[in-house]
Amino acid sequence: MQHLLQMLELRTLRLFLVLAEELHFGRAAQRLAISQPPLTKHIQQLEEDLGVQLFDRNRRTVKLTPAGSALVREARRMLNQLDATVEAVKKAEHGDIGYLRIGFVAAVLYMNIENIVRKFEKDIGEIDLTWEEISTAEQVDALQRDRIDLGFAQIGTPPAELRAHVVHKERLVAALPDDHPAAKRRKIDLFHLADVPFVTIPRDSAPAYFDLVTATCVQAGFSPHIRHYAKHLLSVVSLVGLGRGFALVPATLAKASLPGVALRELNDVSAVAEYSAIWNPTNQSPVLLRALKALGVPDLDNSAT
Repeated sequence: MQHLLQMLELRTLRLFLVLAEELHFGRAAQRLAISQPPLTKHIQQLEEDLGVQLFDRNRRTVKLTPAGSALVREARRMLNQLDATVEAVKKAEHGDIGYLRIGFVAAVLYMNIENIVRKFEKDIGEIDLTWEEISTAEQVDALQRDRIDLGFAQIGTPPAELRAHVVHKERLVAALPDDHPAAKRRKIDLFHLADVPFVTIPRDSAPAYFDLVTATCVQAGFSPHIRHYAKHLLSVVSLVGLGRGFALVPATLAKASLPGVALRELNDVSAVAEYSAIWNPTNQSPVLLRALKALGVPDLDNSAT
């Protein structure tokens, strides 16, 4: 009932504005495609509700009173705001405006992420992007708790309730202190680093990354001598630059111009890290769905099943 009354009041304001423009009940009624008596009744009811006279009228003229002129300004402002609100709601329904909360691991910053941002801005519309650097494990938790909408991380097989789509593949290279003897070579055998302390991200923060780098060492013929842990990849590389040991990192980190660190190709083994967009299919935000389409994710119609 309250909704009906609100709609009736808005309709009455629109009737009022037409009469204020025409200043003639007959022409206003014709323009509104209604008969004159209902128009007169609506105006009289509006005046009664407001407790003011909106028009000075006699048999020959209809003029706005000062109160009527004031209502014209306020009614136009109110209805313009309503129209803008309705338009914004329609855009939000189609994902043309809104917000997208994004979690990412540091390595993603060096994987042409600016192209992803440009694609979002071009393909999605007037959206507010919020980026937060958090670990893979934290992204999984944040997606499950609806604290972020989209994640970018090396995840391997995601938990059953989440979905992932590979957006980038990057080979691993060895990160060494730049004064290490092996840093003088263009390519190195990973096996020669078997006795060097190893720096990595803890498995509970980045399971896929931890498993990949340890498996690569095993492939080279040794188990890594893990001495130091860091929560984020750039911190891992910073520890390498301080001479704490070596690490296996995505080759794209060469773009970071890391002081004290040399990145070298592996000669005896090969490993590729896959970075994925991660999302919760129960999140049916139109902005998220448009973002996933912009990333080339297929079968979105079935992603929530």
